[in-house]
Amino acid sequence: MRFPVGTALLISIGLGSCKHAPDPAQLTAVDQLIEATEAAALTLRELNRGRYAEADSLLAADSALFAQRFNDTLYPDDARALGNQWLALRHAAGMGDDHERTLADLIEAAERLRLLRADIAGSAFRDEQAAAVIRAEQERHTAVIGNVHAVIDNYRLLQHAWDRRDTVALLLAGSDAP
Repeated sequence: MRFPVGTALLISIGLGSCKHAPDPAQLTAVDQLIEATEAAALTLRELNRGRYAEADSLLAADSALFAQRFNDTLYPDDARALGNQWLALRHAAGMGDDHERTLADLIEAAERLRLLRADIAGSAFRDEQAAAVIRAEQERHTAVIGNVHAVIDNYRLLQHAWDRRDTVALLLAGSDAP
């Protein structure tokens, strides 16, 4: 009985010693991705996501006024202001969907990166495998950060539309043609 137990002990010690220490540069790369991903998610969480529904409701309430004014002859500046407002409000629901989808992508990526870090720290990958997975995550990160910038740009556009609502209400109420 001693031989099998001793052999099993030697095999387990031998297998454990085959593990290599994780590459600190790889752990740092994953930590940086986690930090950037969580910062982007925090930024999107801080934006008023209810603004999209408010803007969509504003368009629904004013759509008849927009249609009426668009049938009038307008001064170029008035036409531009009304057109820009209508376009921003018209796309508000889609912007909101993009915001939610991008935030969900960031949350998913952060979880995936935390698991990747644990795997690398636990030597679950060879260095080459870990490097390939990190490169793939960096490429994903670049794409999702591009989406974050698009969400922020859209939010800014929608915020400007929200801030112009009183001016636009006056233009919608007017019927003076050039």
